[in-house]
Amino acid sequence: MSDIEVKAADGGMFEAYLALPPDGAPAPGLVMLPPIFGIEAVVRQLADRYAARGFVVAAPNQFWRDAESHVMDRTDAGRASAQARGKRVDVDQIVADVGATVAALRAMPACSGKIAVLGFCFGGRYAYLAAARLDVDAAGAFHPTQIANSLADAPRVHAPLSLHFGEDDPLTPKDDVDAIRAALRHRPDAEIFVYPGATHNFAVPGVPGYDPAVAELSEQRVFTQFNRLKGAP
Repeated sequence: MSDIEVKAADGGMFEAYLALPPDGAPAPGLVMLPPIFGIEAVVRQLADRYAARGFVVAAPNQFWRDAESHVMDRTDAGRASAQARGKRVDVDQIVADVGATVAALRAMPACSGKIAVLGFCFGGRYAYLAAARLDVDAAGAFHPTQIANSLADAPRVHAPLSLHFGEDDPLTPKDDVDAIRAALRHRPDAEIFVYPGATHNFAVPGVPGYDPAVAELSEQRVFTQFNRLKGAP
């Protein structure tokens, strides 16, 4: 497992953490979009976990263009800095960078050519947008935020989508989930699951809000979708 550099469409290079499946056979690619804090140690651990499931995983630095591009700590000060950074991003640029990561994965001999995108929290919006704007084969998200701000893209969603929300998540309240569900009603393969009693971060081990049972169930559901990319031509 190592860091790689990805060429951005408009110039420049950005880093991504790369995790490879153990058997060496060509496998689907998985672009994993981290939470607002960046490519934390737990993100690398999850990428390794998903590689062990049989995917070539790349987790890009979504904030490489920002003056504060480093990983933020999960402290009050770190959270404030991360949230401020998240407000400075250009949505279209991040989508383009996800597209560049998709292209980089597809170019690897280890990748079969099929690509899924999986987002956590902040990254979940961009997994959804990838399913609408990019050439990907599936997408999913755990406790995504701000999708409700991008519902104009919902008619363009063309890939199977698996979205997972905590019922008690203050960052994506019920009204937002209902609006997302309504906007995606044209897609019978757009799954939306809401977990009673779960809050934000339910799928991120070791942080407040983590719920092992919900994390396991939501991961199983996402990878039921993603595993369909294995063995496909």
